[in-house]
Formats: sequence, C-alpha cells, structure tokens
Amino acid sequence: MKKSTQASVLNLKAARRNRLYEEIVAQIQNLIGSGNLKSGDQLPPERELAEIFKVSRNSVREAIRALEEKSILQSRPGDGTYVVIPEEKSLIEPLADAIQKQKDKLQEIFQFRRLIEPQISYLAAENATDDEVAKFREILEEQKRQIRAGENAIEPDVQFHLSLARSVKNSLLMRVVEILNDALRESRAEYVQSKTRQELSLSAHFKVLEAIEKRDPQLAWKEMNEHLINTERVVFGH
Repeated sequence: MKKSTQASVLNLKAARRNRLYEEIVAQIQNLIGSGNLKSGDQLPPERELAEIFKVSRNSVREAIRALEEKSILQSRPGDGTYVVIPEEKSLIEPLADAIQKQKDKLQEIFQFRRLIEPQISYLAAENATDDEVAKFREILEEQKRQIRAGENAIEPDVQFHLSLARSVKNSLLMRVVEILNDALRESRAEYVQSKTRQELSLSAHFKVLEAIEKRDPQLAWKEMNEHLINTERVVFGH
C-alpha cells in the first residue's frame, strides 16, 4: 500500500467554523493546483485530517465526497483516499472554482474571456479541419433557425464557442472555455432577450466563421475580439 502524503509536508491548516467542508475542499484543491498534491498521491487518514482541520470526521467525509463528485479524489475501501485527476485538470480546477465564486464580477470574467477567445479563433483558423469548419457552419445555421423561430438560441451560441475551442485540440484551453461559458450562462440569457441582440450575435459569429473559412487567423482574431467588446457594451451599458 502506498504511504500517504505527510500532513506536515502539505501544510494543511485548521478549518474555520463557517462552511467547514468547503474550506477543506478549497485547501485540498489549492494543494493540487500548486502541485503539492499530484495524481496518485494518497491523503492522510480521515482521523488525521479531522485532527489537522480541527473538525469532525463527518466534515472530512463531506469534503471528500464533494471532491469525489468532481472526480478529483477516489476512496478505495481498505486502502485510502487518492488524488486521481489528470494532470491538466489539476491545473484548471482551482481556476474553475475561482471563476464560479466571482460570478457576480461579470466585467472581470468578460475581460478574462477577451484574453482567451480571440486567440482561440486565431488558432481555429490555422488548425481546424474542413469537417470542423463545416460543423461550425452547421451550428450557426441552427442558431439562425432558432432565432427565426422565436427561440432564445442560447445552446447553439454556447456550442459555437465550445466547438472553436475543441478544434484547437488543447485540453487546457477547452476546459477554460467550458468554465467561462458555464459562468456566463445567466448573463447570456439576459443578453439574448431581444431578437435584435440575437441577430447581432449571429452576425458576429458568421463574421468569425467566414474569417476561419478564409484561413485568415488575424481576421478571425479581430472579429471575435470585436464581438466580445460589443457584447460587453450591451451587457454593461457602455
């Protein structure tokens, strides 16, 4: 049986009294994000964790369950609890939690998005296969159909951005875009309340697509950047 990682090495601290299990979850995720805990490492025993965090074993169990649901930990009966996430996910999950906690700071999330998605469009123009480009157009045709039918067309909107990221074939970028889109679902629903705004979004998407079809990375970057800037103006009223 693999020896568990020593608590002194991990520098775990007592949890504060509010939302105990969430604090334990946050500390473990931070250790994974910093590289102090890696996939395959075994956590100290439950009793020892309870003593370190100065909480009940029930709080420790609740934290472990929460991390198991995120596919970050795995409890093995008779053996112990292990970190099981792939390396790329260990880098991104702390970011996912940070963004989810900052959902009320939409402007910061939009700024972060503008650092990521224009570059993804640039790379898509360089790397997307012909089949992937055809899929982009198929998604936008579905977005157009839903708008004309009076639907909110949120799902094809999201799928367009995700498909661009997928075509880059970079799992880290893909996960970041998933996180951003999850965080922005509510604002997107508010943004598409008017048909005029939906049509503007669709038009911007087609401009990005046309640049990708021309295999013009710089134009794809420009069109996506302008789309995101215009979306920010609508959402924030400036």
